[in-house]
Amino acid sequence: MIIFNLILSTKYLKYARKVKNLIFILCFIFFDFIIVQAQRPGNADLSQRPMGGVIKGQVIEADLGTLMEYVNIVLFRSKDSVMVSGTVTSEDGKFELPRVTFGICYIKISFIGYDDKFMNDIQVTPKQPIVDLGRITLKATATNLGGVEIVADKQHVVYQIDKKIINVSQDLMSQGGTAIEALENVPSVQVDIDGNVSLRGSGSFTLLIDGRPSVLENSEALRQIPASSIDRIEIITNPSVKYDPDGTAGIINVIMKKNIKAGLNGILNASVGTGDKYSASLLLNYRLKKINFFGGIDYNNFHSTGKGHSTTETYLIDTTNYRNTDSQRKSARKGYNVKGGIDYFVTDKSTVSLSGRYGYYGSDMNNSSNRYIYTLPVTTDDYSYSDNVSERKGNFYDATLNFQHKFKENGHTLEAMAFFSKRIGDDNETQSDYTTDQNWNIIDYNPDINRTSEDDHSNNFRLKADYVRPLGTAGKLEAGFQSRIAKENATYLFQNYDYVSGSWIDNPMYSSQMDFRESIHSLYAMFSSKWLGFQYQLGLRGEYTDRRIEDIQSPDPYVLSLWDYFPTIHLSRELPLEQQLMLSYSRRINRPHGWDLDPFQNYMDPYNIRMGNPGLKPEYIDSYELGYQKKFSESFVALDSYYRITRNKMDEVTTLRSDGIMIHKDENLNKDYSLGAELSADLVLAKWLELFGSFDMFHYRLVGTLNDVPVDNKSLTWEGRFNVTVKLRGDLRFQLTTRYEGPQVEAQGTEKGSFMANLAVRKDFLQRKLSVSLSARDLFKTAKHEMSTNGVGFYSHDRFTREAPVVILTLSYRINNYKKELDKLENGEDRQDSGEETEF
Repeated sequence: MIIFNLILSTKYLKYARKVKNLIFILCFIFFDFIIVQAQRPGNADLSQRPMGGVIKGQVIEADLGTLMEYVNIVLFRSKDSVMVSGTVTSEDGKFELPRVTFGICYIKISFIGYDDKFMNDIQVTPKQPIVDLGRITLKATATNLGGVEIVADKQHVVYQIDKKIINVSQDLMSQGGTAIEALENVPSVQVDIDGNVSLRGSGSFTLLIDGRPSVLENSEALRQIPASSIDRIEIITNPSVKYDPDGTAGIINVIMKKNIKAGLNGILNASVGTGDKYSASLLLNYRLKKINFFGGIDYNNFHSTGKGHSTTETYLIDTTNYRNTDSQRKSARKGYNVKGGIDYFVTDKSTVSLSGRYGYYGSDMNNSSNRYIYTLPVTTDDYSYSDNVSERKGNFYDATLNFQHKFKENGHTLEAMAFFSKRIGDDNETQSDYTTDQNWNIIDYNPDINRTSEDDHSNNFRLKADYVRPLGTAGKLEAGFQSRIAKENATYLFQNYDYVSGSWIDNPMYSSQMDFRESIHSLYAMFSSKWLGFQYQLGLRGEYTDRRIEDIQSPDPYVLSLWDYFPTIHLSRELPLEQQLMLSYSRRINRPHGWDLDPFQNYMDPYNIRMGNPGLKPEYIDSYELGYQKKFSESFVALDSYYRITRNKMDEVTTLRSDGIMIHKDENLNKDYSLGAELSADLVLAKWLELFGSFDMFHYRLVGTLNDVPVDNKSLTWEGRFNVTVKLRGDLRFQLTTRYEGPQVEAQGTEKGSFMANLAVRKDFLQRKLSVSLSARDLFKTAKHEMSTNGVGFYSHDRFTREAPVVILTLSYRINNYKKELDKLENGEDRQDSGEETEF
């Protein structure tokens, strides 16, 4: 209770911004933790508890062998089947029911998409007050029809107290695609036509891969991950203090496949699509008693085309300038990565893991456009043809060292991680502008040519430790620290071609060199327990940020030294009839990146320049959520409501310079508000028919000024997605998905809505070792990106569409996934695997 009162104390929160008091708070939490532990007997005799006995156990997924979190455990009295108490399993699958009245009872263990399990005739007596049920396995729902076993799929979406878990294997449309396609059918996530991902309307979120930060930028990293290599995706919109507080909307955590079965296992995927789209991946795992080896390789090469039209009007003192542009875009995205690692089981309580990855990424783009410019009052019409060729490529690698130790007491753990990553990027772009006649025939073969090149090197280092200790019968204290250091060096060179000398001339106005360094050091403590039937979790995180930016064009560096605190609160309550209620709050931060802060002028085209803003402040977000879930046999309904306030709102602002050039620069506005509700349902109407859908409606309001002019704006928008899966005999299934995203407002404009429909079919062969999938994306060619922007002295409208429909054929072959294992390990001990199907 000391820690509980400390975290809630307004006295400390009031002064948390001051450095000395913040350090005092965090240190006091740790000292309190040490004192409490010193007062705990090392081996307390639970039989001395006056309130009765204890029933405990651990729940494990039968096929995968993985630990199952948030499984419902309900205790009943045997003599009259009256419900006595209940709980849910923790992260390690463990549960404990304290203060059980002596006598005979039974428990029901249930989880969405799995068969209910009953443990009967459990006797709790004064002589045997502690009943350990050991490891309890839950198996995915299965039904026998005419001697043919139909194995139920995992639930497409599983809701837990603090996150949504999306099982990617259940989405046929993602087969053959990347993580971008896998996210298109995920509640709370939006993906636009260019593959840019946002979470509940915000592009600011933290991307994790296996719980670790991505080396690449969010969208780039997601494009490099084949969907066939993903086990599941976790959507965490209100994370606890154990996670970094970065990102307006929360965290997307991509969990890669990694088998735990003994022996050699693996999966091979290959796909080919219309318009030259190819990908392949191989995952292998070899498990012995003391050592587990894993590795794989991913490759992708995707070509795509698109076309767009834009209209821009600029209003100068006595002249209106009109610019109409029709463009054609061809792009190629390619990359590969090789990964591998080893888990060494030092003892049954300690594990050391070492893993690494090396990869290459690249993208080529050719954007050609016909441009028509005229003015009012009328002057000579200008016709031109522009050719823009860009190449972006680079290498990256990372290495991770993990250590985990489980103490004797259940749930008592220590984990430590060291992570290092490096990226070396090289971007080149050449722009050529030709004068043409009104039919777009080139009449000047000495175009204006410029080129840019950028060398970008970045290093990231992260060191962290997490400690978990149970307190009493239902309490738990978690504490940890983390240091993360980021360094980035970018050299940007702009050159014009000189026909007289026949050489490239450096242009210092648009050239720059930047050094960016940032270190963030964190301490956190979190306490969870139960009170009056509620499960609660209270946390506080303190962070110190030290940032320094040096730019060759600026005489003085830009320095930031800042202390922040981030509290979180999570509450949940199990209700009768398999219902659950959840409430949470978190404070978050969205820090600007080096690119956003660098003040140099980046030449985009003859009419657009982008600049960074070294005075940009971080956004602070207060996020509130209230959720409800109800289970109906194999189906469920969930309703989530959320309210988010963002202060120091960052938004890209466009201004018109006196010479007609558009300047694009991020600015801090005042704040914005998002209030919304999301309804999701997964309905198993029959053994052959399943419906999944979600509907999200939210009200958005922006409050702020720009150049002393109010930019207040608001909108009510919605989005919905619907998924129909039909399962036929012979392991044949069809899936139809539709998605609509409503219009949205920004500081200087609006974006129109977009609709898309997809269709997929999959057939399994060779006792489900081989799967063949065929999908068609954007069947009716309705996906688009259309936006209008207006400000002082200008108006623009842009519309872009991509090639459609895109058809992809995918083959997946599982290695040893259904073969019965050998009876003995190399040392002669029995295997624990049953040889049953495993979803690798």
